[in-house]
This record gives sequence, structure tokens and C-alpha cells, in this order.
Amino acid sequence: MTASSQVVQYTDDARTFVTRQIAGETLIMPVAGRVADLESIYVLNEVASRIWQLVGSPTTAERIAAAVASEFDVPADRAAEDVAEFLGALDARGLIRRLPVEPGA
Repeated sequence: MTASSQVVQYTDDARTFVTRQIAGETLIMPVAGRVADLESIYVLNEVASRIWQLVGSPTTAERIAAAVASEFDVPADRAAEDVAEFLGALDARGLIRRLPVEPGA
């Protein structure tokens, strides 16, 4: 993710997903054509769940990393690396999309 882009959860008319909290973990199940893709269920730990919550609204990787560093008491550089890696995985699976940063954002 670049510093000049925001990220947000991605859905469209052909593909969406269902998210559920179960036993402290977040489950993401892609749905295409009103049919759940049971081969592609994603299970997120506490940190990944928090990142998923944060990308529910447009935000930047830098803001996410700052939140992770603060909330989980990890060094900022480690949080930035982990956030970048996880956002890359979400992007590769089509679960997020990049948006241009609005002026003044």
C-alpha cells in the first residue's frame, strides 16, 4: 500500500462477504451469486480482526499501523510491517480496494 492511497473493504454486485465474530475471532466468508464460498473462509486473530474493523471505513495503512502500535503495545516499525503484509494479503484476495486520498485527508 502506498502512502498516497486509502484502503477500504471491497464488495460489488457479484461478490460480497459475511463477517461474524465467534469465540474472539473474526470469520470472513466470501459470497458470490448468493452462494457462500466455503473453500475460502478466513479466520482472523485479534490484531487482524482490529485491522478488518479499521478498513470498514476508508483509512490509510499509516493510520492502521498507528492504531495497532498503540492498542497492542508493539513498536511502530513492527506494526507498520505487519499491517503492510496483512493489507497485501487482503488485497490479493480481493477483500479490500485502494482509493485515492482525498485532498486534505
